[in-house]
This record gives sequence, structure tokens and C-alpha cells, in this order.
Amino acid sequence: MKKLILILFVFALTANFVNAAERPANSDVIGEWKYEVPNAPYGYNTGNLVFEEEEGALKGFVKLEDNNKIDLKDITYEEGVLKFGLYVDYDYVTLKINVKGEEMKGIVNSPEGEIPITAKKVK
Repeated sequence: MKKLILILFVFALTANFVNAAERPANSDVIGEWKYEVPNAPYGYNTGNLVFEEEEGALKGFVKLEDNNKIDLKDITYEEGVLKFGLYVDYDYVTLKINVKGEEMKGIVNSPEGEIPITAKKVK
């Protein structure tokens, strides 16, 4: 009976390690990223995305060129895909971005339609 319990314990522990290895770590996106959205309105077309981790969850904000900040909402990062939203001039826009190393490419879904976004890690 003790062997069975030990085997089940080892199996459960191994399964947790495998699952943890399959999930991308938040550390892939933590830091500061210089972004460009060429078709966005002036003032929102360039700036920095800043991501931090607090109690295992991602949080962040956009730092615009004029030093204004906009908080990011509903941030998720799974399987190399980063998703979040933010309010821009009373409109809620969502982003879906693929993260590959120190580069990001994705789409901003705005009331005007889809707009491409790119970013490169700076810190």
C-alpha cells in the first residue's frame, strides 16, 4: 500500500512539472517594449508597453510619447499569445499579439477596424 501511495505521489509531482514546462512563463513578456502602430491616430502611434508581474498575474500600462499612461486590462499570456485591452479616448480596444523572443507582432481591434502593431523589447 505504501508503494502505491509513493508511486501515485511521484506521478502527480511529475505531471505538475510537465504542465509547468508547457506553459509559457510570464517572464517572456515582462519588461518594456517599444511599439509602433503606424495607422493609429497621432499620439497613440508610438510609445512603450510596460508589463510587470504581481502575485503571479500580469499587469501593465502604455506609456505614450507625451508621458501619459493608460492602464492595460484583462492581460493574458498563453502559448506565445498576449491578449489585453485598454481604453483609448473612451473606446475600448483589444490587442492580440504573438510574442517571439524580443519581438511582438499582432493586431489592434479598434472601432475603425484592425490595425497592425509591432514591438521590440528595450528593457
